[in-house]
Formats: sequence, structure tokens, C-alpha cells
Amino acid sequence: MVKLKDLAESTGYSINTVSRALRGDTRISAAARALITEKAHEMGYIPNMVAGSMRSNRSHTIGVVSADSANPFFAEVIVGIEEAARKQNYSILLINTEEQTENERAAVKLLLGRKVDGLLGFPSLSGGKQPSVFHSLKIPFLLVGRYLPGLEDHSILHGDAEGQRQVFEDLLDRGHRKILYLAGPDFISNTHDRIKGLEDAYRSRDLKWDESYTITTSGHIEDGYAQINQALHRGIDFTAVACFNDLLAMGVLKSLYENGRNVPGDTEVFGYDNLYMSQFMQPRLSTVDVPKNILGKTALEELVLHIEDPERKYETVNLKPRLIYRETTVQKKIDPEAKGS
Repeated sequence: MVKLKDLAESTGYSINTVSRALRGDTRISAAARALITEKAHEMGYIPNMVAGSMRSNRSHTIGVVSADSANPFFAEVIVGIEEAARKQNYSILLINTEEQTENERAAVKLLLGRKVDGLLGFPSLSGGKQPSVFHSLKIPFLLVGRYLPGLEDHSILHGDAEGQRQVFEDLLDRGHRKILYLAGPDFISNTHDRIKGLEDAYRSRDLKWDESYTITTSGHIEDGYAQINQALHRGIDFTAVACFNDLLAMGVLKSLYENGRNVPGDTEVFGYDNLYMSQFMQPRLSTVDVPKNILGKTALEELVLHIEDPERKYETVNLKPRLIYRETTVQKKIDPEAKGS
């Protein structure tokens, strides 16, 4: 392995000068910096980041505690995190928890042991059994797309209640009255906020929400498929299906197709998240756009500001959702009588 001593001997500069030049110290002449940098590249020099972090008390590394490796939503957000990290000269260490609280605790402990400068997390609610590991953190951290009670000001959110309210307002205003809602799991904040959006839509139109039309799910494709199969088997009458996420909607569409239900003629379907793949489905999925790349970039950029200024005040950031109309919904007024009101 090439060391600073080898570069010093090759360039004729002292080890101290070589080290400072590689760190971009402007007190070293531009010509010397260019020569040393070129020689380092030529010889395959790899900087010792551990030693550098010990000197500066900074690792220039951010830990990312993701939630579900099978869900492409998180992958799209993490792309934004990585892009912003590169621009800020930070690296990331990523660990998936598979939505398990014990995995979340182990991940945070491991990342703290790696001396990360800050943390980004997609936390699960602990259900009141014990405080989340994020409540005791001593380093800068932000929660991405979710919140925890008492730590709402640490969150970068994306308007869950507003987005779901818009979906139900659209369906209700076009005449639907029997809307099946496939909700997400109870242990994440998004589920509760989106149900609040549903309730707000019904309340604003002086309509009663039938709770029997809400089904709690895992949020995975196979659950969407199974739940619609069961609903049809039980003879539940519905004219539209609103889904907690696009993954559920994919399973819903497969079930409806196999059961001879035309989409959107017999049943309209709305997803949530606007995953990249949703525009390539057949039919193409109507959904709520969550600005995932911007969410990741905003979280990383804001976290770096907190790392550089430990006194910076934490404030909730709420990005705006918007409806994306594609082929699983129709854009015309529906006769409630004709849709089984």
C-alpha cells in the first residue's frame, strides 16, 4: 500500500507538505498541489480516512438507517441522499432494518461505533413499549419521510395527510361512495397520517366514513393481491380502491384482472408514492407523487447544516404531494347510483 512517505520521496516534498496538499490546503502552492495530487493518483494512493477522522474529529460519513430493502420507495430516496452526499464530500453507510425495532437499535449502535457525523433514519413507532433509539441520540440526526412522537421537529416529511385527503376528495367528488382503503401497517407514522387525510376528506363533505372499508396491510404487493381476493370472495361491494402505496396497488390490479374486473371501468385504483415503475404498469397507475429524490437530497443537505452548526434549530420540513392521473382512474363525473352508492 502506498503511504505518504512514498509520495514524499517520489515528489521531493516533506510528508507534512504532501499531507496538506492532498487535503487541499491553499497555503501549499497550486503547482505543488497539482504535482502531488497527480503523483498520488499515478501511484494509487488511498487516503487513510480513519486517521484523518481522528485528527479532525470528523469522519465525513453519514449513517443511513433504512427500513425495508424490498421496497423500491426507499431505494429512490437513498439515491437522492447519495447524490447530495457526494456534492457535500460525504460518504454514507447504509443499514436496512426490515422494519424491526431491534434491528433499528442494533443499526444505530453499529453506526455510532463507526463514528458517523450524523444519522438519517426511517423509523418505526415503538408502540409505547420503550422510547425509540433516536430519542437518546447525541449526534445530529433527521428522520426521513416519517416522524416519532416528541421528535417531530427532526423530520423531513412529504404531506401524507394532504396527499391521501386529495385522493379521497377526488374519488368522492366524482361520485364514489364505496371506496375500499388498503391502509399501511400500524407501526409507521405514515399510516396514521394517511388515515387522518381520509377522515378529513369525508368530514369536509359531510359524509360518513365506513371503517369496515379500511383494511390494514403489510404494505407489500402480495398483501394487496390477497386482500382484494378476500374482499371479492366475501362479496364486499366497492367501486374504487385507494392504496397506502404503489406496491399494494400492483397486487390489487393483478387480483382485479384475474377476477374479471375492468380497470378503470368497473373499479378505479389509486396508489401512493409514484414509484418509477408505476408509469410502466398496464394499465399505468394513478398515484400520489412523493418527491423521493428531493426528499433524500433535502434530508442530507439539512443534516450537514446541523453537523456544521450544532446550535442550528431543528424544524419540521413538509414537502408537497400531488396527484398523478394515469390509466387506472377516469377523469369524469360518476353517477353515484350507477356506482352502487
